[in-house]
Amino acid sequence: MKWVKSLTTDLMEIGIVRRLVNFHAFQFFFIAISLLIFIMAAISIIFGVKHPGFNFGMVFTWVVWWGIVIALFVVVGRGWCMMCPFAALGEWLQRLSLWRKREWVLGFNFKYPRRLKNLWFAIGFFVVFIFMDNGYGISNSPDLTAGLIAVLILGAIWVAFLFERRTFCLYHCPLTAFIGISSMMAPFEIRRRDAEVCRQCGPKACFNDSEHAYGCPMNQYQGGGMDTNRDCILCTECIKSCPHGNIKMRFRMWGHDLWARRKGRLDEAVGAVIIGGLVTMVSLFLVLFLPPLKSFMDTILPAGVPPNDWPRIVSVGLLYLGGLAVSLFLMYGFSHLSRLFSGVKDSGTKTFFTHFGYAVVPLGIMKFISDIIDHVFRTWGAIFDVVGALFRDFPFNRVIAEEVTVKQLMTANQTYLLQLVLISIGFGLSLYVAYKLAGRMFPDRDIAFRAFLPIGAFIFVLGMAALWALSAAL
Repeated sequence: MKWVKSLTTDLMEIGIVRRLVNFHAFQFFFIAISLLIFIMAAISIIFGVKHPGFNFGMVFTWVVWWGIVIALFVVVGRGWCMMCPFAALGEWLQRLSLWRKREWVLGFNFKYPRRLKNLWFAIGFFVVFIFMDNGYGISNSPDLTAGLIAVLILGAIWVAFLFERRTFCLYHCPLTAFIGISSMMAPFEIRRRDAEVCRQCGPKACFNDSEHAYGCPMNQYQGGGMDTNRDCILCTECIKSCPHGNIKMRFRMWGHDLWARRKGRLDEAVGAVIIGGLVTMVSLFLVLFLPPLKSFMDTILPAGVPPNDWPRIVSVGLLYLGGLAVSLFLMYGFSHLSRLFSGVKDSGTKTFFTHFGYAVVPLGIMKFISDIIDHVFRTWGAIFDVVGALFRDFPFNRVIAEEVTVKQLMTANQTYLLQLVLISIGFGLSLYVAYKLAGRMFPDRDIAFRAFLPIGAFIFVLGMAALWALSAAL
């Protein structure tokens, strides 16, 4: 019973956890493993067979890695960011150290412009990243995938050379908006224990560095009452640097940050709606309208060879923009209805949009998971075959597997039922988050319920779009 109680309160009370987390090379251990795997994947992508289904690097990057990223932020938040080798290369160069504390850094160490400290660029990068997969087929092209990896590495190093700490992870990584906003649903957090201890602390070492450890590389200050996982990469530097041992790690209820944070932000709310819209409304638009729209584009645009199939690229791009525009427009419209239903006159529709936009996150995450589960269940057998082929020509992967196993963990109907369950869970959690947000905005339960109804209707619309897209794709 004591073990169970520790898991639900503070993991730092468990001796082995406390010793591991305070070990200075703790994060480096995870980064080193992921870096070695990505080096093997990159060599395979560059020198190996060009067929994406037979290339170890391609299968690892777009099946295993993508699944790990999503699985981690559902459970612990930005777990991938803790072990990301791309950002680590920039950080190591900046610090001139793998994990030991140095007194000076390499680079200009500029502060990032205050007006750019938001997610607008990051949201745009994420939409482009997803479009490059669905529209341009980057996941089917070893050359484009190698180019993406090179851009990430060079971008992380260049930004680390110019700006302080992990500016790249905060504002430039194409996944930071997706992982950061989605991690607010995770049932895990690193937070301060006692606010008074932080107020009395002079050096503020969790932010400013201590003699033997760095402060937070993401510019988060635990002593200020951090109330969201969005920018916490679980590096545990705050734990190592705190001289009072005033930082805790604990599990809590799923989705807590989505309704319990002190104040909403418009960029986060828009990002949340876009995450939900990409896998619901955009997916539906692609299923329903891509074939006729591409046929029309074939008559007015020159035909190309994939990935430069311009009629398809333009068609997918238009449907992406249309699906996202409809999602944002609907959210704004239902936010306006929520304002009218509540009877509030001193707050605008923008305030309601910003407050309730977070409610879409659980539905969006569960739809993402349902999509990738279908892909993994259909292709998991190939993972073992391409790994075997890799080791027959290690590390270049120029040998093609004699046979790729087509073995599904579930039948198509069983997978579809599992996807329905996941989307239903996401739908229910989104409704719950919306109801909690209404309660936070209005202490009066009657007003809160009236404000909740239009937002619940919007979540229902997105849920039906997700189910329609899922069934139409069968």
